[in-house]
Amino acid sequence: MEQRRFKDIVAFKWNQGAPLAFHARNLEIAEISEDTWNQMSQESLGADDAAVALKNWELENSPDVKSGRLSVGIRSLTINVTQICNLKCTYCAAGGDGTYGSAQTKINVEKTLPQLKFFLERVPTGGRFNITFLGGEPLLYPDGIQEIGNYVRLMTAGQNVQASFSIVTNGTLINEKTLKVLTSLKTNITVSLDGPAETNDKARPSKDGRGSTSLVVEGLKQLSAVRESLGRLTLHGVFNRENLELVKAYEFYKTLNADRYEFTYSVEENDDASNKLFVDQMNQIADMAYKAGGEEELRKVGIFDQYFNALDNQQQTENFCGSGKSFLVMDAKNNLFTCPWEVGNKEEQVGQGTDVDFARMEAEQAPLIEKNNCQSCWARFLCGGGCMFIHKKGTGSKHQKDGQFCFRTRSLIGTTFMYYKLSRATC
Repeated sequence: MEQRRFKDIVAFKWNQGAPLAFHARNLEIAEISEDTWNQMSQESLGADDAAVALKNWELENSPDVKSGRLSVGIRSLTINVTQICNLKCTYCAAGGDGTYGSAQTKINVEKTLPQLKFFLERVPTGGRFNITFLGGEPLLYPDGIQEIGNYVRLMTAGQNVQASFSIVTNGTLINEKTLKVLTSLKTNITVSLDGPAETNDKARPSKDGRGSTSLVVEGLKQLSAVRESLGRLTLHGVFNRENLELVKAYEFYKTLNADRYEFTYSVEENDDASNKLFVDQMNQIADMAYKAGGEEELRKVGIFDQYFNALDNQQQTENFCGSGKSFLVMDAKNNLFTCPWEVGNKEEQVGQGTDVDFARMEAEQAPLIEKNNCQSCWARFLCGGGCMFIHKKGTGSKHQKDGQFCFRTRSLIGTTFMYYKLSRATC
């Protein structure tokens, strides 16, 4: 794939077909002529019709573009209902054993409910609020999940706020009791699974060294039996140099009746060769998915669905996530942090109980595109400045970009453009 650029217009050319151009600010995609493509190879544009049209398009600011700016106002809260786990994943970023360095069997619900009330009372009428249950392994404490969920539903019903619930689980503890909790809250479920047994059992063993895959598959069968009472079911894999079998994982996922697949490059990884292989495998998955079922199948892969949505809606992203702005994490001791990976890091703690440092959160209001110096990047409004934690792991500073992250992101956005063109050409 060849790439050329004129200011906020970036163009791509594959082996066949007309070149495709992307307007970075307007999130618009259009085919361009060979004349326009050739103009973009010159140091300065000429004065012919192709050059004039390109200049005029670059200057346009579409009225349909939606801003991605965030203001302080917590609309999403991740709760570590426990900081213990029944597995010992080889790459675990939560302290190596799910404890974040401080084992806590379960959160104190009596202390948690006033915290929830504090945040829920600040959600405007007609707004939305999402709770994500995390661990350790959150299904080790289903009673706490049920109590918290019931309370949130009661509070939001009284103030016309739409509540939703999600959980990230290893999927090994699906039983009659946990199913009852998950269905009662119509929970969106993300099950962590790094591929078929030969890879997943190595990466995600139990604490006594046994493989976990058979338990996960059995759990997924039980979830499938009550799918009409659940939200979206996602399978999520983490990949690093020890496991870069993304295609095998995708083929395995397709046998398990999920709605969505997510492939994540490990936040702990920092290897150029592995990074490039990850992108290559994602491109293979995109090709397989599109050939099997067109846009619908491709968009089961989360990252491509995200970019398709942004392009369809011309929705800019100015913050990779709402960390410290619209989103906080509560650990099992009721401390508040800006990011799930920063739990236990006092530098990223912004509160405890109902004592929240809103002044510090206000200081973080500038979009990450600005804070991370991404203003000149053509992918900025689809990326949103990137993950601060990954940047910090790669460069030592959460506002200094990690080059490997940028390469992955721009590569997969470019892949998206190709399939977006193919999909829309058949509409």
